[in-house]
Amino acid sequence: MGAYHAAERALQANDLIERGTRSGQEDPGEWFFRRHVAQPLADLVLEVHAGDDAERLLTDAFAGSRIEQTEDVHLHRVLGDVEFAVDHIDRRFWSFHTTEPAGDAARYLRRAVSWRRDLDWIWLPSDHLRSIWPDASPQFPATNFLAGRPTPSIGEVDNLNLGVTGHPADQVLRGTGDRFRKDVPQSHVAVNVDDEDFGSITEFVSYDGRFMANGGDFVFHQAIIRRVVDRYRQFVEEVERRALRWKELPVGGARPFGSPITVRFSHGIPDLDYFLEHLFSAREPFRFWGLPGHDGGGLAEVEAVDLHVGQRLRFDITAHWLRIYLFKGGCGNTVARLVSNLQHRFDGALSIVDEELELRLRPVVTV
Repeated sequence: MGAYHAAERALQANDLIERGTRSGQEDPGEWFFRRHVAQPLADLVLEVHAGDDAERLLTDAFAGSRIEQTEDVHLHRVLGDVEFAVDHIDRRFWSFHTTEPAGDAARYLRRAVSWRRDLDWIWLPSDHLRSIWPDASPQFPATNFLAGRPTPSIGEVDNLNLGVTGHPADQVLRGTGDRFRKDVPQSHVAVNVDDEDFGSITEFVSYDGRFMANGGDFVFHQAIIRRVVDRYRQFVEEVERRALRWKELPVGGARPFGSPITVRFSHGIPDLDYFLEHLFSAREPFRFWGLPGHDGGGLAEVEAVDLHVGQRLRFDITAHWLRIYLFKGGCGNTVARLVSNLQHRFDGALSIVDEELELRLRPVVTV
C-alpha cells in the first residue's frame, strides 16, 4: 500500500475516533501522559484469525455492541461500552483505535480475547521495545517483573516494578539490568521521536500491544505501529516456518520438514513440578492445558493444547531449557506469548538456541 493511501486510511480512522473519554483505572501509559495531555490517542493491536469475514468476527466477538461498516471495507466501527475504529486491512494484526482510556479499552477487549480461539494479544519480546524508531530517545522505560508464577519464592527478587522518567532514564534501567539481568525485562517504554518527514511525537508502547501517542499526527503514530508490528510479524512467521510437517516427494514417500524450538534459561527452574503446574493450568497469560509426564531423569514431556487456536503442541522441559514442537497449522503467536511472558515472570535473560530466531527475538537496533 502506497504512502498516500496509508495516510488517507489513517485520517479516515482518526475521523472515526474523535470522541469523548471515560474515567477508569489508570494505565501506565496514561500515567505518563497525564502530565502532558488530557487523553492520548490509543491503539490496541490484536492477532486475529478471521478468514475473509471480518464483520462476522466483530459481530460475534462483540455481541453487546453495534458494528458499523464504513465506506472503507477494511474499516469498521465498534460502538459499545468502549468505542473503536477497527482497521483490519492487515488480515492478521488488527488495530483497534480509540480516544477513550487505554485501561478501559484493554479491559473491554480482554473479555473477548479470553474466551475466543481466534483472538490474541500481540506479545512483544523485551528487546522489541528497545528500538521503537531509529534514534528515538527513551523517556519512560519501565519493567514489571512478576515472579511467584510460575515459580515459588526462593529468596531472590520476586517482584520488580520500576519506571524511570527523564533523559537518563534508559541508562538507569539498563544499570539495574546489569545487576539483576534475569529480572529486568522491558515492559513499557515511552520515546520522543523526531523525523524529518513526520515531525515530532511522543509514543508509548507496552509489551502487550498497547500504543499511545501525544503530539505529531495520526499518520506518524500509525507509521510507528506498523514498524513495531512488522518486526513482530517477522518473529512470528519465522517461528511458523519451524512447524513440523511432512512434504510428499515426486518419486513417492515423504520428507520431514521443520524443527523444534529450544528456549535456554539463564538460571535453573527451582521447582520443576511447580513450574509445570502453573504453565499448563489453562490460565492467563500462558493459555496452555496439558498433563506433564516425567521420564525419571529430570525431563518432563507434555502433550498440550494451545487455548488460543486450539492446536496441539508438545513440550520437553528440564530445569535449564524448554523445547517446543509446533505442528503444521500451529500459530507462531503461541511461542511469542510463551517467550514474552516467561521474560516477565521467570527469566528476562532467556534465549533461543536457533540463531535466526534469536536474531528475531533480539533485533539489532537500526539507525
